[in-house]
Amino acid sequence: MSTETGIEGHVFVVRGRLEAVASDVVIVPTDGTFVPRRTWWPALDIDQKPPPPLDRDHRARRFRPHSTQSRSAWLLHVAHGGHPSVTWLIDGLEHLLRLIDADRPKFVSDGRVRPLIALPTIGVGRGGYAGVRGKVIEALYATTLEFVASSDFDVVFVVENAADYAAFQAIRRERSAPTRQREAGAHLASKIRGGDTALLLGAGVSISAGLPTWDELLATIKKDTLPDLDPDQFATLGVLDRAQLLSKSVQGQTLGERAAGATGADAKKVPTLAHCLLASLSVEKVVTTNYDSLYEDAFKAANGPDSISVLPRENAVGDRAWLLKMHGDVAAPESIVLSRRDFVRYDAERRPLGSIVQSIMATGHLIVIGASMTDDNVLRLAHEVLAMNATNNHQRPLGTVVTLQNDPVRSALWEGDFDYLAASDSSNMKVAARDLEILLDGTAMYSSDRSPYLLDNRYAELLSPEEAQLADHLREAAHRIRSLTPVQRSRWKSLETVLTAMGDSELSQNHAGTQPERPVKVIRDRGLFRR
Repeated sequence: MSTETGIEGHVFVVRGRLEAVASDVVIVPTDGTFVPRRTWWPALDIDQKPPPPLDRDHRARRFRPHSTQSRSAWLLHVAHGGHPSVTWLIDGLEHLLRLIDADRPKFVSDGRVRPLIALPTIGVGRGGYAGVRGKVIEALYATTLEFVASSDFDVVFVVENAADYAAFQAIRRERSAPTRQREAGAHLASKIRGGDTALLLGAGVSISAGLPTWDELLATIKKDTLPDLDPDQFATLGVLDRAQLLSKSVQGQTLGERAAGATGADAKKVPTLAHCLLASLSVEKVVTTNYDSLYEDAFKAANGPDSISVLPRENAVGDRAWLLKMHGDVAAPESIVLSRRDFVRYDAERRPLGSIVQSIMATGHLIVIGASMTDDNVLRLAHEVLAMNATNNHQRPLGTVVTLQNDPVRSALWEGDFDYLAASDSSNMKVAARDLEILLDGTAMYSSDRSPYLLDNRYAELLSPEEAQLADHLREAAHRIRSLTPVQRSRWKSLETVLTAMGDSELSQNHAGTQPERPVKVIRDRGLFRR
């Protein structure tokens, strides 16, 4: 348990890049000169050139602070000379974590209920530990788990490598104790693994990034356009009518342009942990009522710059994931739906978008997160599908609504139509928001059913003796397939594809752009690693 907050610490794992995850502290690996590689510059707010290298007389320390504008940053020396020692690597991390924890009063803020430390899978790039990735991942997870149990911090591993991510999740599935949030996450994961699942994301997902709620957005625009109007009188109008009034009062800009400016079109926002957890799920169809770009930013960081299409301003392409923005996009302010008249015109002008959402409801399972099920367009679409199902005697929930806290009234209202799942029992909204993050982390952990590390020798320590023997046989089978003539090999293409996806490939030693490692021989009975 935490020594001050009384809330148990947590270690999260997400796919992505370090600069694309909002955190209070970031740890970046370096060699003994403490000059970070260019790949880490964005996470350290470095634009032009890194700090100068330390001279040899000042390289004895394992870490040093780095100045950034957005968060506390530390450089950690991970490049051990000679034979790599995982113990040496972990000792440096432990010492740095204790130092960060000792300085924790500076992290008391209006942000997360527990400050967040973000770090990559340290040491497995040019640090010299790529040949023993499995052992490093085991040690990193165990060390940070022990740290969060006795500190006031949470930790998130930001993992760019697919095999590393799968290995982290496999370890956690085997070793995580059951909790309410993990059980709820396992339930959602079963829906995702079943296929035909889509997400519907509402404003609640982006509030923790500093973006305004709908009421706050309208109040901000009112302050500029109708400063003399009594706030209490303004509040007597419904949100759509408030927006309609404001649309008549803006000068020189449309209401959509004003809304785009207030939701981050002109300022760089970083995806929150919740965005990154959602982007780490194996869900390729997502609908949002939000205008901001945080979800697609997190998805691109996790899966590549061309991994998702944003509808309707971009085309859906083949099997690429897509994000449908129902109410517009800050990248196209004229598309933003906000006022009463916008909503009245919505059906006539954007009927195909609604049809996509209804298709999801009619044929799959919609997981609703951060939305209160009060949006007029969403309600109309849902009720039309429910009416169709009733006509045809179909009885099934259209999806699951994940709420921060228990909502018995709406749960009763939608009984039989949508299942309701509360992320938290806490009345504290910050605690409830963190409980939602833990639920999403559990969902990602249990829905990660791909294993691109099983046949890769660098993760051998994660396998049982029986699995190791099986992996040897499968690698031999893959080798024999590759030795066939081209015509023969083509007949075994399906099996070769499966084995490659499990980690056996001529390129398996070249993950994430690192240089190929020399083979590592694992001697299990003595726990030693030899090159």
